[in-house]
Amino acid sequence: MSMKTSIVILAVAIASVFGVWLLKTGLHPVPQQAAEPPASTGQELDNGAAQDMMTGVRAQVEHLQELERKDPDNLEILVALGNIYYDAGMAEKAVAYYDRVLAKRPDEVDVIVDKATMVRALGRGREAVELLRHVVQLEPKHEQAWFNMGVILSADLNDTAAAVAAWKKFLEVSPTSPHADAVRQEITRMEQPHAR
Repeated sequence: MSMKTSIVILAVAIASVFGVWLLKTGLHPVPQQAAEPPASTGQELDNGAAQDMMTGVRAQVEHLQELERKDPDNLEILVALGNIYYDAGMAEKAVAYYDRVLAKRPDEVDVIVDKATMVRALGRGREAVELLRHVVQLEPKHEQAWFNMGVILSADLNDTAAAVAAWKKFLEVSPTSPHADAVRQEITRMEQPHAR
């Protein structure tokens, strides 16, 4: 197995483990509007299991950081570390790693989208929207960029017209997305005269 494949597998494993832990604990890396408390599944992690999981994630981060020390320009390692911090909701650290990647590959659209999400988490919604606009200039059919742009314009910047326009573009590029029906309903709600 190549080093690149190992890193990708490790990054996916870390993201999956940490993502499950975040969901189980009810934590979310990005503030969500009107989020309901998670329903009890009867399968919540006890403190010991959560601590074991965190110990495993910490060990994986340390391993990736050791690889980074040996190969500081390896973009796969930098993306993997950025993604771990993204999943942990550690926006400043995630942005720092994403910036290092983008310094070498400024048009890496998926990294820009993730950076925009973390920039939003830092309370910089306008900057996040500008990053997403850059993405859709590079890749006009990037559905996640259009979707996220609509969320930020609506929830953070209260720009109804721009949010509706972004979401309509999202529906053009991804009419069968799992989010499409909810977006259609939100557009209908926002276009009502009383919603403005």
